[in-house]
Amino acid sequence: MFNRQRIVKTLKKYLGKMLQLIFKILIPVFRPIVMKIMIDEIRVLGDRTRLRISPKTSMMNTLFNTNSGCIEVGDYSFTGHNVSLITGTHNSESLLYKRMTDFPSTGRDIIIGKGVWIGSNAIILGPCKIGDHSVIGAGSIVLPNSNIPRGSVAVGVPAKVIRVINIPFDE
Repeated sequence: MFNRQRIVKTLKKYLGKMLQLIFKILIPVFRPIVMKIMIDEIRVLGDRTRLRISPKTSMMNTLFNTNSGCIEVGDYSFTGHNVSLITGTHNSESLLYKRMTDFPSTGRDIIIGKGVWIGSNAIILGPCKIGDHSVIGAGSIVLPNSNIPRGSVAVGVPAKVIRVINIPFDE
C-alpha cells in the first residue's frame, strides 16, 4: 500500500525544487523586461491623439489623462518617476453615477514648454501652462489655471514660484 502522506510530502518537495529552478531561470529573463515597462512606459487615459510629446523628451512611467483636453510637451522636457498630467475633472455637484461620468471633454489643456523638468511624484492639473526651462519640484501639485512663467522653479502644494532661473533670451 502507498503511504499517502509520504507521497504528498515527496511531491511537495520536488514541486518546490522545480518551482525554485523555474524562478531561478525566469526571473533574470523577465526582470529587465518588467523594469523597462515600469520605468519607461507612459500610460494614456483618454484619446492618444490629444497627446503631443516631442520625440526629444524623457518621460519616466508618466500618466497622461487626456479625457478633458490636450497635453503638449516641448523639446528636452523630462519627468521623474510617477508624474501625473491630468486634464480630467468631475462635477462635484453631481451624485453617484452622474458624478463618475460627468466630466468635460475639452477646455482643460496642459502645455509644458521646452526644457522643463518635472520632479518625481508631481501632479499637474489642467488647464495650466508651464513655461520653457521651468522646474516643478518633486511631489508638487500644479493647480488648475496656473501659469508657471518661463524659467521658474515652483514647488509645494500648491506649487508656488520660489525663484527664477537666469536664462539667456536666445535659449
